[in-house]
Amino acid sequence: MDGVIGRKILERMWCCYREIEAGEKLLNDLKTLVEKNPDDPNAQKLEDNFGRRRDLQLGIPCGESGHTLVGVSPYLAKRVIKAHIANKRVELLEANNQAKIEINPPD
Repeated sequence: MDGVIGRKILERMWCCYREIEAGEKLLNDLKTLVEKNPDDPNAQKLEDNFGRRRDLQLGIPCGESGHTLVGVSPYLAKRVIKAHIANKRVELLEANNQAKIEINPPD
């Protein structure tokens, strides 16, 4: 269908936007904690639903076959999050270019 962006491209774009926004929010939340508590070594620990400060984790939480790293340093986590955001921005640009091709296919 000429002039229509396909579902897969739209899903890809939505996922990129979602990951970028989630990563930026996480970085902003960490920054806010440090600004509010500059002398607190635990300031970079976000709170869980019960109000407890928690270490950052990286993993796939899937029961017995899950893989999780706990106690990921905030410094390392920030670098991973920033790299993830950058990667998703590149992927979003690629998806945007594909969408343009789908809207206006070459002759």
